[in-house]
Amino acid sequence: MQNFTMDALALLEDYANGRIRMERVFRDHQDFLANDDDWLICRFRFPRAVLLNLCAELGPVLERSTRRNHAIPAHMQVLTTLGILATGSFQRELADRSGISQPSLSNVMPAVLDGIIKMSSRYIKFPYTVGEQANIKRQFAASTCFPNVIGAIDCTHVAIRAPSQNEFVYVNRKNVHSVNVQVISDSNLLLTNLVARWPGSTHDSFILAHSSVGNRLQAGASRDGWLLGDSGYPLRRWLLTPFANPQSAEEARFNSVHVRARSVVLMPLPRPPNNMFLRASTSPTSTSTSVSVKLRFLVFSVAMI
Repeated sequence: MQNFTMDALALLEDYANGRIRMERVFRDHQDFLANDDDWLICRFRFPRAVLLNLCAELGPVLERSTRRNHAIPAHMQVLTTLGILATGSFQRELADRSGISQPSLSNVMPAVLDGIIKMSSRYIKFPYTVGEQANIKRQFAASTCFPNVIGAIDCTHVAIRAPSQNEFVYVNRKNVHSVNVQVISDSNLLLTNLVARWPGSTHDSFILAHSSVGNRLQAGASRDGWLLGDSGYPLRRWLLTPFANPQSAEEARFNSVHVRARSVVLMPLPRPPNNMFLRASTSPTSTSTSVSVKLRFLVFSVAMI
């Protein structure tokens, strides 16, 4: 009995000192993409076509050269990260469902998020050329009966935890810590501009005045076209706002059409902030929404983190 006790203690000491390593157990990775679109949208907010496109774009970045036999596939890194963004679940829960460990998931998430953000310049671009603007003008005129519009602009507040530095500047008018995000959209809900760096106390007009789009339009980048903004913005040659106090039927009708045309920018915005992926998967419709549209929604969502 004494010999057994000594052997057990010696074994425990060897294990504690790292001289004995436990055999690693590798779990099978689930093939999420084998499921149908309804299942994928419910858990990742995107259908298979969008997910495959995203995995193909991020694959070269996420697939690292390694001699290990059980490296996490790129598509598993992407889908597990999207699962956390879409549902707000804990990392351990998503990792268990995916067949990977929580530390492994924590390690791969930054690379996935960074890869998505770097895609933004290809999917979120403001139309400065005459041809691009002419196409957007036709679309706005056809859908809203408002001529010469090159985009609708608005801002949305995305709630954040109170930062440790300059906490007070992030408190918005509703007494919530947030980032005030500027978004410009066309009539098809394509995001053409995104500015997500100003604290919640910053006024919408200040963000526009200090953005690249605002500066370029003020310098004459669009000599024949308007952005549509609410009354929080100043009236400019390139920015139309509604009448503050309409005095005639014509002015009231202008405001009505203006609101209808400008409302397109409200549709893709997260209201509440955590609901972005749901809106991205359901608006406008699954049959008319292209991969490009949904990837723009995705980049916008990740930029909010």
